[in-house]
Amino acid sequence: MPQMFIDYSDNIQNLDKKKLMLGLNHALFDTGLVGHEHDIKSRIQEVTDYLIGFGDENGEESKQAFIFVRLQGLSGRTEQQKDLMTESLSQFLQSFQNYSADGLEIQLCVEFAEMPREIYKKVIVKAK
Repeated sequence: MPQMFIDYSDNIQNLDKKKLMLGLNHALFDTGLVGHEHDIKSRIQEVTDYLIGFGDENGEESKQAFIFVRLQGLSGRTEQQKDLMTESLSQFLQSFQNYSADGLEIQLCVEFAEMPREIYKKVIVKAK
């Protein structure tokens, strides 16, 4: 059931979004902690309004950038399992090269957020 939310700063250019999501999905699935590949739901968005630190005080374009992955999963996983999931995603992010970011310092971040299993609802319906 993992939900993956990916945000990236708009100063990262030519990002192959499909390849990034596919690679992250594979990295997560390969941990063995996801039942079926169809359980992973990922989405990505470019962030145009952001500030990293205090920004560039000289009025020049920022040399800072980010790709941030928030993985939401149901409660009940051990700390070691959550660490394995975020480490796997982080390792993939570090190896991913399908974008342009000349001269930028890029922060690659991964977070695991728990959703209480007891109150999460999921229903699958067939469209007619």
